[in-house]
Amino acid sequence: MWTLDRVIFMGMLILLSARDIQSQQVPVCILIPANLLAAGWGLRNLIDGKGDIIILAGGIGVGAVFFLISKVTREGMGYGDSWVILILGIYLGLWKLLEVLAGAFFLLLLVSVICLTVRKMSRRCRIPFLPFLTAGYLSVILV
Repeated sequence: MWTLDRVIFMGMLILLSARDIQSQQVPVCILIPANLLAAGWGLRNLIDGKGDIIILAGGIGVGAVFFLISKVTREGMGYGDSWVILILGIYLGLWKLLEVLAGAFFLLLLVSVICLTVRKMSRRCRIPFLPFLTAGYLSVILV
């Protein structure tokens, strides 16, 4: 069921994906309000008793791991992508975030294999990740 929070986060992901495709940059002016919104949502769920602090901490931990990956790979995966994963981790929690990431990486794998075989692209080609993250989020919401 589409609730207001799901529509807001889907809209945010679509905007960020379009910007990532266009310029391979993620605007901070969207990330900061989204982060505040996710933090408010997570806090509200904890106060209402709908959330679990361990699940929330796990989602934040996964986001932190991706920030570390961005640092180690010298932005092979950009900080903006990691920030969005952190936001989704706060909003969705650990298990739903892992479902989103599994879907996103699976779709990225398919597109990468197709691009490498059909177009003869090099392995150094950069593919924006946020559209795949958006598709992963959409698949989790629909299922």
